[in-house]
Amino acid sequence: MISIKLARHGLKNTPFFHIVVLQSRSRPTRKPIEQLGTFNPIPNKDGSKDITLNFERAKYWISVGAKPSDSVARILAKADIIPPRPRPGMPNPSTSIPIKTPTPSA
Repeated sequence: MISIKLARHGLKNTPFFHIVVLQSRSRPTRKPIEQLGTFNPIPNKDGSKDITLNFERAKYWISVGAKPSDSVARILAKADIIPPRPRPGMPNPSTSIPIKTPTPSA
């Protein structure tokens, strides 16, 4: 089984991640099948986090059955490659009961 994970690089207290495709049972530090992009979790001066991603290759690996990890799934959901996963404790909008608005009586 193939998975998409974050492989940690960088120095102490300055993490930097590579988004990689590898066998699900292998460690993220091993040589990957392919590197899809990078993720820098430390915000810039403007408050944004740097993410580079090869959209075509990410869509290809998802189409052939690669399973993203939870953190990679959040990144791919923000890029609109996959639908976002339901978060625990949050209501699922597709199964929630619609609230009826009271009709004004005349």
